[in-house]
This record gives sequence, structure tokens and C-alpha cells, in this order.
Amino acid sequence: MSLFLSIVGRLFVICFGLIAALLAAAMVMSYGISSGLFVEFFGAETFEAIDETDWGYAVLLIAWVGIGFVTSFQIASLALLPIIVAIAATEMMRWNGMVTHLVLGGLAALFVVFTQLPVGTTPSEGTLIVTLAMGFVGGFFYWMTAGRGAGRWQDNLPALGKENADGEGREHTGE
Repeated sequence: MSLFLSIVGRLFVICFGLIAALLAAAMVMSYGISSGLFVEFFGAETFEAIDETDWGYAVLLIAWVGIGFVTSFQIASLALLPIIVAIAATEMMRWNGMVTHLVLGGLAALFVVFTQLPVGTTPSEGTLIVTLAMGFVGGFFYWMTAGRGAGRWQDNLPALGKENADGEGREHTGE
């Protein structure tokens, strides 16, 4: 029963970490989108006038968070397959390093960009920068919330807990 409870608990932690990572990645993406969109939407003069007021930053922040919240659902739908593969790999292999999660987050973001582009086109440099930043931030937030404990549920597996004649567990014998 302990193994079952540890797996269920780990799944809750993974879901929470995934939600945090998707929201953080969406905030980076919405900032990358909104920095150019707001200027085009309001016009350069109007945007500067809004930016100079006391409430202008609040309006821009609310718009940025709103765009990020809506965008997180799109990111989740597009990146579901590489995210599941990355999470499964880190859990099964007990990869709990920050760099591993950053690289896998960047690869998942690049997968989304290159699968959504029409055939024969390449993304611009700005798109790649925002995409990689989005993947790295998502990977970092996932690592902070769930990735540091990757594979901990395997400590409750019966075969790993058994000791051999030398008093060492299976993980120390090379089996």
C-alpha cells in the first residue's frame, strides 16, 4: 500500500509542477508576444502615454497575466506529448538535476515550434529566443516544484529494498 500511496502522491506533485511550469512558460511567451502587440494595438504614442501613467503598468501587467493564463492552455495542448515523454524519462531514470530539466524543457518548446510551422519554413531568431526562454523557464519551474524529487517513488519498490548476502541493496550490486 505504501508504493501505491507514494505513486499517487507523486502524480499529484507532478500535476502541480506541470501546472506551475506551464503558467510560467506562458508568462514568458505572453511577455514576448505582448511587448510587440501592445505597441501595435495602442499605437506608439498612445502606448508611451499609458506607460508613463501610474496605472499604466498595472493595466499592462493585468493584460500580460491574462494573455499568459489563456496561452498556458494552448501550450499544454501543443506540448503534451514531449512533456509526458520528458516527465516519464526523468521519473524512470531518476534524473533530478536542474540542467536536465532545463534541456528537456527547451527541447519540448522547440518541438512545439517546429511541429507548428509550415513545411519548409524556419522560425525567426526572435521566435527561437522566446521559445527557448519559454522552455527553459518552464523546465526550471517544473524542477523547482516536482523535478527535484524525480524517481523518489521508486524507493518503495520491493526489489530495490531487498539486500543481498553482502548487506547491500540491488542498486549497489550492478544488477
